[in-house]
Amino acid sequence: MIQWEPSMETRVSVIDKQHKMLVARVNELVSAMKSGKGRELIGDTLVFLGKYALDHFATEEAFMRQHGYPGYDKHKAIHEAFKQDFGSLAKEFDTGAKSLSLTVQVQHRIADWLRTHILQTDQELGRYLRAKGAA
Repeated sequence: MIQWEPSMETRVSVIDKQHKMLVARVNELVSAMKSGKGRELIGDTLVFLGKYALDHFATEEAFMRQHGYPGYDKHKAIHEAFKQDFGSLAKEFDTGAKSLSLTVQVQHRIADWLRTHILQTDQELGRYLRAKGAA
């Protein structure tokens, strides 16, 4: 589970709201896994996360372009790497691999990536946006 903490806030309200939604959905998957229902929920979670992550990345990238964020290329590359990794997990699920192993992979890879991305990459972006008065 990802415990939302004040240190995760970028203090850019739209970004924080989206992060909280992503964290909530990953936590739903973890809870379902603990109750033995992870396999049933993984398909819905993958669909939601795939769409929501794209929307969220588009929001962050629009902020970066609008405010001339110097780390845009690096940050966008991190988003692209996540999309590829996520895409491979979704493809594996689509081919019928609905195993517990896949459920655990999704939970760990997405949760770990999200936590790291919010606490590092997005914190840098948040500081920059706040300095530009975009918060």
